[in-house]
Amino acid sequence: MKRLLYIFPILLIASCGQTSNTSQESITVHRSESKPKTILKNTDTVETAEKSSELNSEKSLDIFTEFALNYSPARKPNSGVAMLPEASDSALRAIEILKTSHPKELEKYLTLIFVKLYSAHLECCHQSYEIRRQPLGGLDRDKDPLVCEFNDLTKQFADKKRVEFISSSIAYDYVSSHKYLLDFKPIKKHIEVIEQVHKNIEDGVYWKS
Repeated sequence: MKRLLYIFPILLIASCGQTSNTSQESITVHRSESKPKTILKNTDTVETAEKSSELNSEKSLDIFTEFALNYSPARKPNSGVAMLPEASDSALRAIEILKTSHPKELEKYLTLIFVKLYSAHLECCHQSYEIRRQPLGGLDRDKDPLVCEFNDLTKQFADKKRVEFISSSIAYDYVSSHKYLLDFKPIKKHIEVIEQVHKNIEDGVYWKS
């Protein structure tokens, strides 16, 4: 009888040990099974963020492309000197996004705006003009954001330094040293207009009676 009493506690302890081990194994299995689910969730979040970024990037490209293509400065004589377009908040936000997502596209369409302006000045008045709205002083991002953005591209003028005159010919000069931009047909079209007017000026066409 005493022997049975000794055996019973031993069996009870062994049984508890097995139960504890089984529970621990179950916890371990559940934990190991839950990890891939967490990883998948994180992966889904990253993929969603990437898709959202791509959508914002493409939307920004559409916004700025439309902005540049729709810009149509006055070209007729006595219609006033053409100015750069007023940049909307959406256009300026698009520029910031395109700087990293589509820098080459930004370069093309930003250059197109300035090439259009210079060709309009030449067709209208046979000369270039100051392109800033506030020409006195340096570059002002609040008053002339597009000029500042184009200067960031060309790096022609130092920030916070006085600039006497910024000619609308700045875009023509930039294309002349970056010939690959002529592969973009809208730019090439306006460069051809510019060069024809240059030739006419040299030949004195506009001053012949």
